[in-house]
Amino acid sequence: MSWALVLIAPPDELEVLAAELFDLGALGVELQDPGMPLMPGTPALPEGRGRAIAHFDERAPALAAAEALGSEAPVEVPAQDWSVAWRSHHRTLRVGPRSWVRPPWEPAPDPGVSVTIDPGMAFGTGSHATTALCLERCDELLAELPGADVLDVGTGSGVIALLAKKLGARRVAGTDNDPVALAAARGGEALNGVSGVEWVLAGDPASVRGTFGIVIANILLNTLEELAPAIASKVAPAGRLVLSGLLAGQADAAERAYVAQGLLPAARKERDGWVRVELSRP
Repeated sequence: MSWALVLIAPPDELEVLAAELFDLGALGVELQDPGMPLMPGTPALPEGRGRAIAHFDERAPALAAAEALGSEAPVEVPAQDWSVAWRSHHRTLRVGPRSWVRPPWEPAPDPGVSVTIDPGMAFGTGSHATTALCLERCDELLAELPGADVLDVGTGSGVIALLAKKLGARRVAGTDNDPVALAAARGGEALNGVSGVEWVLAGDPASVRGTFGIVIANILLNTLEELAPAIASKVAPAGRLVLSGLLAGQADAAERAYVAQGLLPAARKERDGWVRVELSRP
């Protein structure tokens, strides 16, 4: 048998919570966003809340995690081989008109451009609505602006930067303040047979030289607001800024922060309760 720990949290906190659970010894974490289809018999989610279900192979670390996170006690469940079971959650995904994201154990779709991401049990596979929205717009914008330079702020696994490179962006940079994420992103270059992405360990995108025709920032609202002057400064004249990591109700606040930096609202798109906000530099 194994042990499952169930935690309820706002949807914008689920990925951070999952990272904490892995640090506390979880073998796998299933995330359930508001509005997503659930298996028959699964308890309904509270309004506006998501759920993280963490699996442990022993009771002691599960109890310790419950105490550390202030959750209810873990429950005993049938054991699973998580080194294999988690693969069922990672399939090839179409993310744009020309593009796909796939795990390395699935064949590359043809035709199209695919980015291979080895998800392990981490994030950045393109399956989350905010990442999918950014990948979709990256594909569309590079069709409108072929060869444009692309900056990916908060690159994580590097999936957006790698897609931009494979779609023909001239200069691609990805920033993150997590050295572990950047190490994974660098490994993604070899996995995808590309090179030349500038991986920058930085919490402040202003440290990246120059400006970019396309800037994409898939991070939480408070960070988008805090970094608004720095991120806006990276958008070249006539360039586009794509923001996500936002719940639908946060779109106005994010947009206001960048209009105050001289950018103009251009478009929005919502998916599964999350939203993408796009602005342009006059």
